[in-house]
Amino acid sequence: MKPPKFFNQIALKAQKRWEQLEADPELAGPWHQLFRQVQSPRHVVSELLQNADDAGAKSASVRIEDGVFNFEHDGGDFDAEQFASLCRFGFSNKRTLHTIGFRGVGFKSTFSLGDTVEVHSQTLAVCFKKKRFTEPVWLPSARPSQRTLIRVRIADRNRVSALRKNFEEWAQSPASLLFFNRLKELTIEGQVIRRQPLGKGPVEGSSWVKLVGAGVEKLLIVESDLAPFPAEAAEEIYAERGVAAEDLQLPACRVEIVLGLSETKRLYVVLPTGAELSLPFSCNAPFIQDTARYAIKDPAMSPTNRWLLERTGKLVGKAMLQWLGNSELPLKDRAAWRGPAARLSWRTCWRNLMASASFSLPGASSREAVSVSLFRRSCFPSGKRTNC
Repeated sequence: MKPPKFFNQIALKAQKRWEQLEADPELAGPWHQLFRQVQSPRHVVSELLQNADDAGAKSASVRIEDGVFNFEHDGGDFDAEQFASLCRFGFSNKRTLHTIGFRGVGFKSTFSLGDTVEVHSQTLAVCFKKKRFTEPVWLPSARPSQRTLIRVRIADRNRVSALRKNFEEWAQSPASLLFFNRLKELTIEGQVIRRQPLGKGPVEGSSWVKLVGAGVEKLLIVESDLAPFPAEAAEEIYAERGVAAEDLQLPACRVEIVLGLSETKRLYVVLPTGAELSLPFSCNAPFIQDTARYAIKDPAMSPTNRWLLERTGKLVGKAMLQWLGNSELPLKDRAAWRGPAARLSWRTCWRNLMASASFSLPGASSREAVSVSLFRRSCFPSGKRTNC
C-alpha cells in the first residue's frame, strides 16, 4: 500500500516541527502540558465517537481483542486538510463547535492507552509514536481498510480495566447518541445500541426517540431554532480557537433539552460534561468547556455560555407553556410536565442551572435577581405565568 500524494509533505512538516520543539524545551513545554491534560482512558471512546460523527459516520464499534483496542466507523476517509489536522496539536479545522479539534486534540487521548496508535483507512496506513505524537510513520505492509480503524495495544491491565469500565458506562448511559449529527448506532463489544426515531412530539420542535438496546424508555427531545452567535460570543470563540474571524465561519447553533432520561441530568456538549443539573431535563449545546473538557467555562466569564443558558431558559419556558396548553393531550399527560419542574420555583430553577454549570451564585445577590429576571422574561416574554 502506497501513501497518498499529500502524505510526504505533511509528514515532513511534522518532523521539522518536532526537531524545532526538541531544540527548544521552553517552546515545547505548553505542547506537552496540554498533551498530558487529554490523557485519560475514560475520554477515548467519547472523543473517537465525536470524530466519527464529524466524518459522517452512521455506525461505529469499539472492542478489545488480545489486549488491543479497536475502534471502527463507516464515515468518510481523510482528505489532505483532515490528515494535516491529525498531525497538528491545538489547531482546529472544525466548522462545528462540539470539540476543540477535528481529529486533533481528541484523537490524542488514545495515547492514554499505549505508546503507539495506528490509523487505517482506504488510503492511509500510519502509526504515531507517543514521543512525537503528531509525526506520522507510514506502514508499507498494511492493506487498505474499508472502514476507518484505530488500533492501540493497551499498555497494562489497569488501563484495560479502566477502558472496560468506560465501555460499561456507555452501554448503561448512551445519551450522547441523541446529540450526534449523523451517528445513530454504536456497537460495544457485540452489544448494539441504536437511536430509533418514534415520531413528532407534542410541542414545537420536539420528537420522540428511543435508544434500542440500552433499556431506555421513550424520550422526548425538544430543539430550539437555529440562531447566529452574538458578536460578544463570537469574539470569545475566536479567542478560544486562536483564529481570526475570517479564518472560521461560525454556523448558527441550537440548544436541545431531553426529558425522560433516568440517569443524572447534566449539560452536554454532545458528550457529557461534569456539570450536573438539579432539574428534570438534560441540555445539549455548544458550551465552551474548560481545558480538561470536564466542566464548562464559568458563565460569569463566558458570554457564550451565558447566552446558551439564556436560550435554554427560553426553550424550557416555551415548551412548558405549549405542553400545558396542548388540548390534544390528555390531562394526565399534560400533568406529567408538572412533576419535578413544577416543584421548582423560577428562582431555584435558574440558581440550579447556573450553579450546576460551575458558576458560584451567592444567595440573594443583585446578580441573582438580574439572572432570575432574565430567565423569567426568556420563558414568559408576554408576561404569561403558570401556577408553578
